Amino acid sequence: MTIASTCSTNSTPAVSNGGVSITQPAGNKSTWAARNPGWPVMPPRQPLSAAEKEHRRAEAASRQISAAQRKDRDALLNEAVRSLADELEAKVQVIATTHNITHEKVKKLLGGHKYYRNPRSTQLANAIVHDKAHEVNEGRTRGEKLSLQQIRDLARVDPKYQEMTQDEKDELLRALTEYRALKNTSVRATNSAAARNAQSTLEHVFKILDGLALRTGIYVCLFATRGHVYDSSQPFWYGTDNVMDFWEDVLDVEPDELVRKLEQWACMQGKNIEERNSVEGMQRLCARMLNSGLRSYSLLHKKIRINFINFEVAIKEKYGIDLLGWPEDVPFQSPRAIINAEHLRTLRDALKAGTCRWAHMSRQQHLEYQERLKERRGAGEVVGKPRKKRNDVGRKRRRTAGGKGLKSATIIESSSEESSSTCGEDDL
Repeated sequence: MTIASTCSTNSTPAVSNGGVSITQPAGNKSTWAARNPGWPVMPPRQPLSAAEKEHRRAEAASRQISAAQRKDRDALLNEAVRSLADELEAKVQVIATTHNITHEKVKKLLGGHKYYRNPRSTQLANAIVHDKAHEVNEGRTRGEKLSLQQIRDLARVDPKYQEMTQDEKDELLRALTEYRALKNTSVRATNSAAARNAQSTLEHVFKILDGLALRTGIYVCLFATRGHVYDSSQPFWYGTDNVMDFWEDVLDVEPDELVRKLEQWACMQGKNIEERNSVEGMQRLCARMLNSGLRSYSLLHKKIRINFINFEVAIKEKYGIDLLGWPEDVPFQSPRAIINAEHLRTLRDALKAGTCRWAHMSRQQHLEYQERLKERRGAGEVVGKPRKKRNDVGRKRRRTAGGKGLKSATIIESSSEESSSTCGEDDL
C-alpha cells in the first residue's frame, strides 16, 4: 500500500525550541493544521543548506570508518568470548562428572539464566538529557544544535544533575512526559508531512498485525482514508490472510468499493478535531462502546443493552456483570443524557484506556450481592425504578400478532408485573 503526497500548503507554523509550536495558521482550509487553529503544530523539517550537506557527508564518511573499526573490534571480542565459552563448557562437564550431577544443574548454579525486565515508563536519564537539550540548544539554528552524544556528555558532568532531590527528579520526569504527550498529539503542518506520517505509522502497524496473525491465527481488516478533499493521503485497505473475502462473500461488496465509499463519506464530513469531538458524537461513541462491551461479556444474550435506570437489578443481579471504574465526577446515567462535554470526554477517555470496563462477578460476589439486595427489599426499600403500570390493568384483552390483528381468540388477564431486565431506546 502506498500513500501519495502531492499537495502543498500555504501556512507556515512558528518554530519553537521544543520542536512543537502552538500557532494560528493562515486563513485557509488546505491543510489539517489550517483546519485546526490553536492546536499544537509539528513544524516541518527545513531543507539543508550547502554547508549542512557537506557536514552531513563528512559525518557519513566518519561513521563508515568508525563502523569498519568497530566491526574488527567486535570480531576479536566474539572470538575471545567463544574461547571462554568453550573453556567454561569443558570445566562444567568436569564438575558434573566429578560430583555426579547433571550438566544443566551446574549451569543453573552458575547463574546462567538471567531475567531482565524492559521498563516502559519514562526514565530519569532521558528526562535529564531532554532538560539539558532544552538548555543548550535554545536559540541555536538548525545545523548549530549540539548532537545527542554532546548533550549527554555535558549532562554527565553538570553538577546540578549529580545530587538531585526527589522533587527535582519528579519535575524532570513530568516535563518529559508532557513534552512527549504534546508531540504525540500535535497536528502536522503540511499535507505531505501528514501523508508521510500516516504511511510510516500504518506500515509499522501492518507489520505488527501480520506477526500477530501468524502467532495467534486471528483475522484483522483495516480501512483508512483521508479526512478532507485537500488532504493528499490516498484511501487504502489492509487485511490479514483471506479476511477480505468476508466483504465479498457475506456483504457482496468489494474492499475497493467500500474504501471509496468511506473516502466519500469522510470528505463530505470534512470535520476538524473539535467538530469530531462534538457532544453528540461523544454521546454516540460512549453508548456504542458500553453496549458493545456488555454484549461481549454476555455471550448468551446478544441483544442485551445496558439499563442505567435499573442497573442493579437488570444487569448486576440478573447477569452477574458489573461496570468498574466509572469516573467519579461523571453522573452514572446514559451517555445520551449527559450534556456536559467535559464529562463525556472523561468517560470516553476512561473507556478507551480500559480504566472503565465490564467485569464478571465471581460466584461468591454474585451471591453476596443478591443477599444484600434481598435485605434491602426486606427493609422496605424499593430497589431500582418500577416500570409504569399498564392503563388497562385488570381488564380482559385479546392477544394480537404484532398489532396487525387477532392471532387467536384466547382471553388473557392483564398484569402489572413485567420484567425490568430489558430496556428500550429511551434508556440510551
